[in-house]
Amino acid sequence: DEDDEDDEKEKKPKSVKKKVLKVTKVGGGGNDRGRFVSPTPRKVTGSNAKKSSANDMSTMDFSNFASQSPTHAHGNDTVNKKSPMNNSKSNNNSPVPQTSSNSTINQATATKHAPPKPIAGVVNSAGSHLHNHLKFFTTNRKDGLGHSTTHPNYSPRTLQVAFSEIERESGSKVSPAQKQWWDIKSQYADSVLLFKTGKFYEMFHDDADVGVKVLGFVYMKGTLAHAGFPEAAYDKMLTKLVDAGYSVARVEQTETPDALKERKKKAPTGKKPQVVCREVCGLVTKGTKTFCFLEDASVLEKDNGAGGNGRGPLLTIKEIMLEDGGDEMIDDSEDDTGTKAVCEYGVTIVDAVTGAVTMGQFADDVLRSRMQTLLASFGPSEVLYEGGANGASRTLISLLKSSCPHNTTFKSLQPVEMFPKSFAIDLNDRRMLERVKSGVHPWDSDEALKELHRKGYYPRSSRKNEPSSGAEGISRWPEILRSCIQGGATLALQSFGAALYYLQISLVDAEILSMGIVKPYCPPNNVDSGNDKSAATDHLQDMYSKESHQIDGRSLVEAEKPVNFGPSMVPASLDSSVYEAESNIDHMALDGRTLTNLEILNNITSGGYQGSLLSKIDVTQSPHGSRLLRAWLLRPLFRKVDIDRRADVVEELAGGAVAVAMAEARPLLKKIGDIERLLSRVHSMSGGGCGEGGNGDSHPNDRAVLYEMDKYTKRKVGDFSKLLNGLRAAAEIPDLFVNAEIQSPMLEKIVRTTDENGCFPAEMKERLDWFYDNFDLKKAARGEFEPSRGMDDDYDAACNEIEDIQRELQNYKDEMCSSVLQPRNTARSSWKYINLKEDSKDKYLIELPISVQVPDDFYVKAKRGKGANQVNKYRTPAVEQLVQELERAIDVKNERKAAGMKLVFAKFDSMRSVWMAATHASAMLDALGSLAQIASQPGFCRPQIMDCPPSAKPGIEVIQGRHPCVDVTHSGGDFIPNDLALGGKVESDGDESSVLLLSGPNMGGKSTLLRQTCLITILAQVGSFVPAESCSLTPVDRIFTRLGASDRILCGQSTFFVELAETAAAVRGATRRSLVIMDELGRGTSTFDGTAIASATVQHLVERNQCLTLFATHYHSLLEDWKNEPSIRLGHMECVVEDNDNDSEKKSIAFLYTLGDGPCPKSFGVNVARLAGLPDDVLERAKRVSVAFEAEMNGETNHHKIIPSEAEDIASKIEKLFSTGAVNHDELKQIWEGLQ
Repeated sequence: DEDDEDDEKEKKPKSVKKKVLKVTKVGGGGNDRGRFVSPTPRKVTGSNAKKSSANDMSTMDFSNFASQSPTHAHGNDTVNKKSPMNNSKSNNNSPVPQTSSNSTINQATATKHAPPKPIAGVVNSAGSHLHNHLKFFTTNRKDGLGHSTTHPNYSPRTLQVAFSEIERESGSKVSPAQKQWWDIKSQYADSVLLFKTGKFYEMFHDDADVGVKVLGFVYMKGTLAHAGFPEAAYDKMLTKLVDAGYSVARVEQTETPDALKERKKKAPTGKKPQVVCREVCGLVTKGTKTFCFLEDASVLEKDNGAGGNGRGPLLTIKEIMLEDGGDEMIDDSEDDTGTKAVCEYGVTIVDAVTGAVTMGQFADDVLRSRMQTLLASFGPSEVLYEGGANGASRTLISLLKSSCPHNTTFKSLQPVEMFPKSFAIDLNDRRMLERVKSGVHPWDSDEALKELHRKGYYPRSSRKNEPSSGAEGISRWPEILRSCIQGGATLALQSFGAALYYLQISLVDAEILSMGIVKPYCPPNNVDSGNDKSAATDHLQDMYSKESHQIDGRSLVEAEKPVNFGPSMVPASLDSSVYEAESNIDHMALDGRTLTNLEILNNITSGGYQGSLLSKIDVTQSPHGSRLLRAWLLRPLFRKVDIDRRADVVEELAGGAVAVAMAEARPLLKKIGDIERLLSRVHSMSGGGCGEGGNGDSHPNDRAVLYEMDKYTKRKVGDFSKLLNGLRAAAEIPDLFVNAEIQSPMLEKIVRTTDENGCFPAEMKERLDWFYDNFDLKKAARGEFEPSRGMDDDYDAACNEIEDIQRELQNYKDEMCSSVLQPRNTARSSWKYINLKEDSKDKYLIELPISVQVPDDFYVKAKRGKGANQVNKYRTPAVEQLVQELERAIDVKNERKAAGMKLVFAKFDSMRSVWMAATHASAMLDALGSLAQIASQPGFCRPQIMDCPPSAKPGIEVIQGRHPCVDVTHSGGDFIPNDLALGGKVESDGDESSVLLLSGPNMGGKSTLLRQTCLITILAQVGSFVPAESCSLTPVDRIFTRLGASDRILCGQSTFFVELAETAAAVRGATRRSLVIMDELGRGTSTFDGTAIASATVQHLVERNQCLTLFATHYHSLLEDWKNEPSIRLGHMECVVEDNDNDSEKKSIAFLYTLGDGPCPKSFGVNVARLAGLPDDVLERAKRVSVAFEAEMNGETNHHKIIPSEAEDIASKIEKLFSTGAVNHDELKQIWEGLQ
């Protein structure tokens, strides 16, 4: 069979000789610069034949060849192989020549109804290959369950293949290799298959189209679309494909040609296999990319943690709509505690890089505020939601596409999905890799729990329990997962089931889930879920609070209870339940809209990391330190004692003797690297993903025939070396602080070892020394690693047996020479064992001269020399028996030696709790050190955090405050600082107004002042120093922002609706301890309606919420209405109109960016319009209309100004006048004259 022959030609890795593939760079410049080509020559004719020869690699002209192999595609000696997928007799496998002639490229124009037919022996253009003519693959596509593309439950992941149509279109029978490709494609129809043949990953049909489009390949000759690249370029090509949004299925040979021959011999007649076994060894997407040993992880090291690397987690969402919930309105019947819940979500977030899984369940409002918070906090790279008629709502899908990072991929999982079939030869392997039933329900929580039991990712409490026993046998499972099961968090479990399905088909389920890291998540709550609250969600909230204690470092020191002011201090105007609620708050809440508006994690302009608040304060040295600082910024502290405790550490690290030790520690923190990621890698390399379910070596990666093992081994050892060196650097940190006099109990705890009641494990150095002593990193990188004694009992036993056998062979020699062989002296001096190496054949043959007399059981195996100089090579039954035992022992030794590195990794992984303790301690020190670096900058001060007893008003006072992310003004000058005092008397003797109505010209700095105040508050409650001369404030429990104009067209929500919904969230959710900023509320509608809404909102915030508020507006009537209210202060951003023209409207305006008292004296809209470059005629017309309108509003015209209340009264009088039948003309005249 032709395909059989092709596969048998593919060499095993051990038998491949190292050869350097010679590549030639095309051209010296222009568009061809830097391109490399495959050395396979095209047919040379004419004058070119004289210049080059196919056998003369050094002189061959490559200038006409297409780039088919990536840069540095070395180590390949199978370039001229024939692809098993191609049956054509023509040479269709050589790289495609780039030529200006059209004679060899099919560029036929497609007809109106069908693409052009492919032509054999030439390069066919895109859209004209065989697969473009297959109806089951194009126009009549159906999934594995028979659903067409128009069916609501259609799944693009599977495909029904019509082999008869393939044969009819191609004109030839489908070969075994082609059938193998289509069988795999039918299970992974939405993925790009990288189909391994020898040392190459081949791409066929629509996958080749992707290779040409994304990777820059050129089609090979033939009717089948075909491209490819060598194994050495896998990580480079994979990165390009995944970054472009594709799912990539890596199909490896899991059988050698020799193994195929043996399988053929055992197979019954008529069922003999024709091609080597191939299996999908990994399905890689943005959300499931683990950066295993096949992939280059250096890009992660450059990103240094959370800073905008675009590699967010995988997010799965289960949504249900609540009864009477809708997307159209907010129920006004609800009280002020929150907006009405219209839906509920279960979410699971998987970080494939670190192996962490996060679960949550929560209700949400009409704006999906809590979902927005989740998306802003995690920035997922891939989102899975439920498909089908009853799946995710259009509102959710629209929100996802508008709120997630621009490069996020979105996929739906249907209620019923086909689980991919395993192509493993061994039945037990197939059973472990497949689900019990091919049709699975990803969103079924019960099915997910059964699968967790079957696979054994987590340790069981008792093996006697049945796998399907639900909540039984889970006492040793992660606490959060256990709580969801026992508490009935069904939605969270359903989302977890979908994540489990996706991880399983991606073949990374074991390595991620067996890490056992499951965390809770609860976004800030401003939603009244009514009777929909459950014990499960309450317990998740409790677990989330408990974990936050560890993240914040509050668990390091004895918890201090907040100051209890006593019931006598609660004024009658303040509900005691409100104060009780305040006492239970431990964090400031920042929702998704606030995170976006304040540019906490990303800037608004480009969505990038630079320019965000995080980018300004994150000068951490380690990725895990950066992640921790990011977590602190998302959840600032609220209790004064917690804030002061952290600020004490920051202040101590910023100055004094401790600052010197911290400066020495920072280089060590930089050496630590990303321990969390590396621990996940070592766990995977140790086989830690096997679990208790008996996975063993069932993963196809363990059977894959790989040709770049030297490179992969170096990567494995490199990762382990980085981890050892990083942890050694971490272990040295406590020594730097030994002689430092530390004042802060929290810092004392962080930098001390556990034997001193600290965080760093005391025994860490000794444990690391064992690995340095027993694991030679240099030898291991060369593939020469051998386990040391005591590491593996089987290896030790095999080594002991080998030594015993070698002694017996020596004893046998002594016995023979002393009593049996003649002459003894000659025998003793000339006896020699040969072939002593472990891989030698005919081991321990005995060499003796022919002159030595031997017993009859010495038989000659070989001889050398002649005559008297002849030397015979003997074998005896006794030696043969010992040699057989020796070879068995060597086999065991080599088997255990091959697993030696895995054993070392497993031993290391068993101590993960020790390493994680060091990781958390170093992350805490790194994050605090970053804040200390900020504190040491000029212009930063430590804020004073004030108590806020029930009888006092919350307040904030900032002297010469600056925006932490803005260094210059719009005009390029230095940033202008501002003073701000609001609320209760903090330091100065100013008023106690809690609301600032801020006016001023556009571009005058109003929005900047609003944002600046919020950011200073956030930094203060994170424990950081702030950009100001001085700052005092009472802690804020939540920040509400209403900034900018934005709509959600995809969600069916106008700018005005979004504006009002965000305002509703503020007026319903703000407490007296909240901070609210609103910028130009009401501009989305008419001036009158806008003014009315703005005024009513201000009144509500003053009288009901009583919170700190900064309210920017252009409504001068609003300022006039509230100018005498004691709780409201009027302010404006000052500017100067230069006196260079008698016409004030033509005078240029200069912004001072300073906050002044009182309202803005006039509107400068026309002046700003002049700066924007509007035409003079437009400006003149605008001026006239503005003057007339202003005069009318001020009552300076002949027209009587009627306010709404007067209009209602006059209308009532007129209606009464005409209702009597006989009209009193005198009264009517009086009304008329009054209107004049």
